[in-house]
Amino acid sequence: MHKVLLSVLLSAVLIAAGSSASWALQSGGVEIGDLKTGSVVGQHFRNMDVDLEFNIMEIGGKKVIYPPVAILDLVSSGTGGRAQAPVLLKVTNNLKGDHGFTLGSDTTRDDPWAIDVKVVLKAGETKYIGIPMSDLTYVTTNGILDYSCQLHGAHLGGKLVIFK
Repeated sequence: MHKVLLSVLLSAVLIAAGSSASWALQSGGVEIGDLKTGSVVGQHFRNMDVDLEFNIMEIGGKKVIYPPVAILDLVSSGTGGRAQAPVLLKVTNNLKGDHGFTLGSDTTRDDPWAIDVKVVLKAGETKYIGIPMSDLTYVTTNGILDYSCQLHGAHLGGKLVIFK
């Protein structure tokens, strides 16, 4: 009787452990906010270091999101070295009108691990985007995210390359 009870309990633990891992793949979610009130997976933006900065500006008569290529190196610090700390992006609109910032994978956006961030920034406004490490780890097989202005198709965007 004790062996049966022990095996059922052990099976329940293994099933729970396996299912919690699948929940972790789909948990978290990208959060957008300001520095004072924003948070992601329980960590306030004001307590986090900014990993990458993006600026919406005009260069040579073209409206662009600068830099055109950004590199997020998770290898040098290591995902374990970050202690699974989320990534924080800072986006600033330096232009006089409203402009968008969209960040997403170049693959289909309807799978459970796709990142599809869309934010509209007013003139001079800065927003912060917090992305849980679990979402970045499983976001795309090629490690590349595209960013652009969803409001104006002629604005130049760029690529975010993730080394993991």
